[in-house]
Amino acid sequence: MGESCFSIPTGVRGLDRMLLGGLQVGAVSDFYGASGVGKTQLCLQVSALTAAPKEKGGLGLLVLYVDPSGSFRPERLKELAEMRNLDASKVLSQIYVYEPRLVEEQIALLQQIKKMGRKPSLVVVDNVAELFLGREDAFVRGLLGRHLHSLCLTALKENIAFLLTNPVRTRLDEGLTVEAGGNVMAQGAHFRIQLSKKMGGLFSAEAVQPPLRPREVYYRITVYGLVDASDPRWIS
Repeated sequence: MGESCFSIPTGVRGLDRMLLGGLQVGAVSDFYGASGVGKTQLCLQVSALTAAPKEKGGLGLLVLYVDPSGSFRPERLKELAEMRNLDASKVLSQIYVYEPRLVEEQIALLQQIKKMGRKPSLVVVDNVAELFLGREDAFVRGLLGRHLHSLCLTALKENIAFLLTNPVRTRLDEGLTVEAGGNVMAQGAHFRIQLSKKMGGLFSAEAVQPPLRPREVYYRITVYGLVDASDPRWIS
């Protein structure tokens, strides 16, 4: 990675402003929310913009996309790239996909990074808690905290930006909607952003941790991906 690259743009103007330029290199950023708020779209979009050649406005960097839930769609990634006038074949050639289906395989993610000929500058883990929280096993759930801690250390040591997504769950006893994994996730990421659906086709991204300004920004989900709600360039 070039020395001048300290953040990776998301492609959403307001969100990048909130995040001090984009996803911070050396940090773990966690985006969580209900189904349909654009979590996977965000993963694909940031991957495309990171992998795209510099002459096309991208960063020309290597991406490792970790897909424990089977949500990666190369055809949608290709569509996003083409809608933004990017060379889809070059974008796809810079993105490596790892598909763990067991907790042990996801924990082995760090070994996968070491095996790569080139170090990725961005690691995406879509639905990071899926494998850990799908089993009623306290020990396995405890592994999630250790896994997140190792990602934080790797981000800092290897100068990598980590983008995580996670769903929400409802606590029946309290009637509250919280991030899956609860306090484990709160302690396992440097930045936490909650994505929510609003009225009129709008969505919001709210800074939960740490306190950022602006605290909340709005976006839309379009054929171009996630776009700033007030940016006329992407309103079709």
